[in-house]
Amino acid sequence: MTSGIRHIAIIMDGNRRWAKAKGVVVKEGHKEGVEALERTVKGAIKEEIKYLTVYALSTENLKERQKSELKDLFSLIKDGFINKLPILKKEGVRVNFFGNVEKLPFTVRKTLETTEKALQSNTALILNIAISYGSREEILQAAKKINQANLNEKIFSESLYTKTTPDPELIIRTGGQKRLSNFLLWQAAYSELYFTDVLWPEFDEKELKKAIREFERRKRNFGA
Repeated sequence: MTSGIRHIAIIMDGNRRWAKAKGVVVKEGHKEGVEALERTVKGAIKEEIKYLTVYALSTENLKERQKSELKDLFSLIKDGFINKLPILKKEGVRVNFFGNVEKLPFTVRKTLETTEKALQSNTALILNIAISYGSREEILQAAKKINQANLNEKIFSESLYTKTTPDPELIIRTGGQKRLSNFLLWQAAYSELYFTDVLWPEFDEKELKKAIREFERRKRNFGA
């Protein structure tokens, strides 16, 4: 492990703004976002990162985005994982999806299930994809599962979607915004935050390295 980071989480922001700047339809921005994710996965493996968690689709997106854009997104999700499956296998990537996936169309859910099963024995990188995800909803669902007088942080953490994944040491947000947007609110308690103006479709291994090197220069304080 070259950086001391086990887990990086990324808020992939900027697909639509990239498309607008390029004068193309929004779907093209999302397509380029898929390519950016492939580059980032390969970069994470080179940096010996064990876990990579990305924010693909929020519960708010499902409510607020136009139906036509969501239809394009669902199509890209299905086609993207089918097309990228050989690459993910070759790179040794295991994929986990988490969120309220029951809100997704049946065909999308089947694609997610098929992808997870096809890659379940891989160990080079654990790629967690938050889809139909909202952290407040996650926390509420965890609270509903638990009925213990001796509740503590460990027990609560084990009821979250990320129960098999350590908390992220570093959270990256692309696209210039400086907020978490309902992403990993519990898990981010002690994470270092890194914000970049680079739009997600333009993110690559070089940008990932910049974030990691910045992390290495920081002195982490827990609770202060």
